[in-house]
Amino acid sequence: MKPVQKLLQLPVTAVNLVKNHRAEEAKSPVLTPDGGVQTFYNALQADELRLLKSQNSESNVENNGSSSNPSQPVRHDDLKEMLDSNKDSLKLEAMKRIVAMIARGKNTSDLFPAVVKNVACKNIEVKKLVYVYLVRYAEEQQDLALLSISTFQRGLKDPNQLIRASALRVLSSIRVPIIVPIMMLAIKEAASDMSPYVRKTAAHAIPKLYSLDSDQKDQLIEVIEKLLSDKTTLVAGSVVMAFEEVCPERIDLIHKNYRKLCNLLIDVEEWGQVVIINMLTRYARTQFLNPNQNESLLEENPEKAFYGSDDDEAGKEDKAEASNLVKRKPYVMDPDHRLLLRNTKPLLQSRNAAVVMAVAQLYFHLAPKAEVGVIAKALVRLLRSHSEVQYVVLQNVATMSIKRRGMFEPYLKSFYIRSTDPTQIKILKLEVLTNLANETNISIILREFQTYIRSAVWTKILWLQRYRLLVDVPLILVKFETLASMDLFNFCQTEMSWW
Repeated sequence: MKPVQKLLQLPVTAVNLVKNHRAEEAKSPVLTPDGGVQTFYNALQADELRLLKSQNSESNVENNGSSSNPSQPVRHDDLKEMLDSNKDSLKLEAMKRIVAMIARGKNTSDLFPAVVKNVACKNIEVKKLVYVYLVRYAEEQQDLALLSISTFQRGLKDPNQLIRASALRVLSSIRVPIIVPIMMLAIKEAASDMSPYVRKTAAHAIPKLYSLDSDQKDQLIEVIEKLLSDKTTLVAGSVVMAFEEVCPERIDLIHKNYRKLCNLLIDVEEWGQVVIINMLTRYARTQFLNPNQNESLLEENPEKAFYGSDDDEAGKEDKAEASNLVKRKPYVMDPDHRLLLRNTKPLLQSRNAAVVMAVAQLYFHLAPKAEVGVIAKALVRLLRSHSEVQYVVLQNVATMSIKRRGMFEPYLKSFYIRSTDPTQIKILKLEVLTNLANETNISIILREFQTYIRSAVWTKILWLQRYRLLVDVPLILVKFETLASMDLFNFCQTEMSWW
């Protein structure tokens, strides 16, 4: 080993750099003998220069994700060569890269001709990824997709259920009126498929075909009626969505499937539960009696019934008439109505906020007054979620508290304003507190308002949220003037008079 290498333990390439540098000492470090600028690459060997250039080109390809990168077409050309290869391993690797690019939001539409040729590939893994790609770009590249219609039709007969479902999904994504008869035939066959996943895909394809050609409504209703009788939970949510999109007025289709849907509801996936609950709410409100109808007659004039004296003959007559009406027609809840309430109640513990809101809406409209209070605890639990969920929940609570304020009174402190709440949530909480105010809790609410006013006035913070708070609180206090003691009301007015 040479002394320089032994001393510095440098690789051979580094020693070569030192040698070249000594050889070039006679030359100018800035200018070449002919007057041109000397480049750094003069100090590198040919193999080292080639390696450096290849590394730079690879780093540019990885760091630049835009379609304007000049190296991008080269990479697509490599993918095209891999897709045209006879080896399934190369095709699979190319499709994995393409699907990964789609997941990152990159445009790969120029690869459509090369990908669509592999739809007839015998390798199952390659075929799955090809269908994933075609579902994404079939609507944009309709002309090229039409050339493979026969291949898609053969895919509908494939032994693999995932291939059959993918073929139907791609076929329904081609928005060309000329293939409507082919799509209709494919949906009818898929609706009778042995696999529930394929039947679910058929239910998803129904709204697509209906939006393409509404004249097919009668035939699609027949398919919907057939799928509504399906007993698997995987199909239930999708077919109800198709029913709501195509023929929501055909409520007669639900009659014979009502109990089955109620019993399957607990096992359906979350977003299917939302769709089914909303549909059953609409169904029950049109088919069952209002359980609170008699109570609303008794409470039509509650102040008169409560404060009426023995000398008030008119009040006696009205009260007697209402009581006679209740005696003549006692309300007995329909067993199917009770079945719906019983099967939806466990869903108040769902982790999905949309499911909880759907059940709360159902109970608010359909449950007896004595049972509707169970939704309050579930809605208050959602107030610990993200601000977007809080906003939606508070909007619904503000509406519900107008008609049934007693339902949320035990949870009054849950609607107190926090310093970290956004402005919109603060305003909604003030509205809820306004709706919940009565003779028993008005002192508590006004003392809470005093805290808001002091923190906003004495710190003199002129943020937008504080300004909105100072504007809305006086308007709310006007509503409380008849309920609040004058000393509290005057205190709040005095605290805010300087503003």
